[in-house]
Amino acid sequence: MSPPATPRYRQLADALIRDIEAGKYAVGALLPTEFELSDRYGVSRHTVREAFRRLADMGLISRRQGIGTRVQAKSAEHRYLASLSTLADLFQYTKRTRLKVLAEHEVKASALLATMLRCKRGQAWLQFDTCRYRIGTAQPISYTQIYVYPEYAAIGEHLAKRSVWVYGLVERYYGERIVEVQQEIGAVAIEPRIAAILGVKPRSAGLQVLRYYIGRGKRLLSVSMNIYPEKRFTISTSWKLEWERS
Repeated sequence: MSPPATPRYRQLADALIRDIEAGKYAVGALLPTEFELSDRYGVSRHTVREAFRRLADMGLISRRQGIGTRVQAKSAEHRYLASLSTLADLFQYTKRTRLKVLAEHEVKASALLATMLRCKRGQAWLQFDTCRYRIGTAQPISYTQIYVYPEYAAIGEHLAKRSVWVYGLVERYYGERIVEVQQEIGAVAIEPRIAAILGVKPRSAGLQVLRYYIGRGKRLLSVSMNIYPEKRFTISTSWKLEWERS
């Protein structure tokens, strides 16, 4: 699978983030105007505004009408923004992060786990307990449990590699094709064991994201259960209306 092209607003946002982190734009300084950045990078002002919106969501900048766009922080390490509207977005998210495998074991689905995994009670799964990090940082973005069929065990030796896409491994080594991802998001109190791994207080607020990776013929190939601590991760989603042409 070849990586999809990165949207231009993200390329611009990444360039501005590098400049801020390198000190080109100090905390408290004003960034160039939309017009200046549009001219400098050869992009539309709409692209610049989208890049600014991304940096604002990350807490790096603030915007005030009549004043301009000011740098608020040098690093966005404590919050990660993921714009996940397509499978391509999800692929890009995994490219900018890394996994650390904490444990690997085979489990049989209890009644509770079977409900979460949408499977029959007693079905066998291979479970990987992992943490996901933004590349170059030591603070985990999330605690993630990945469930795949036991026959996919060989992917385990590849999980610790940089920028790995777990479900791309299933496609590459087992000939499967992911055609749909379903996502369920809800608030949770982070249980003590996971809180200790993430370095947060037990029962503190968190975001639980379940993702179901579905192949051809509606076959469920894998499930991931992701726990994100409060203020460390933001999911941004956008929808475009398709108007019927007369």
